Amino acid sequence: MFGASAANAASCSAGWVNVTGVYEYNVNGTTYGYIYTVPEHNVLPAYTNYFLTYNQNALSQAKLALQNHQTYYLYGDSGTSACPTSGSYRYLGVLTYLYEY
Repeated sequence: MFGASAANAASCSAGWVNVTGVYEYNVNGTTYGYIYTVPEHNVLPAYTNYFLTYNQNALSQAKLALQNHQTYYLYGDSGTSACPTSGSYRYLGVLTYLYEY
């Protein structure tokens, strides 16, 4: 389990998801990445959720989930996007919690 506090932040839950991609970057010594997910048990998903994280442990856990076909429960700090419900790619904010199935 990974958790990061975001004081008084609203949260967006992606629910139980399968990780479909993890993209990690290092810019001027700062590591960050994006975690892409689709809803669990969805053969042809209509959308993809994605999260931003600066936590190296979260990126490592997401890579393991992708490799081992594990299911995670993710929360993002909705930020200004307020949990989008439309579009093919839905940004759910900075990752605040990652729970392993």
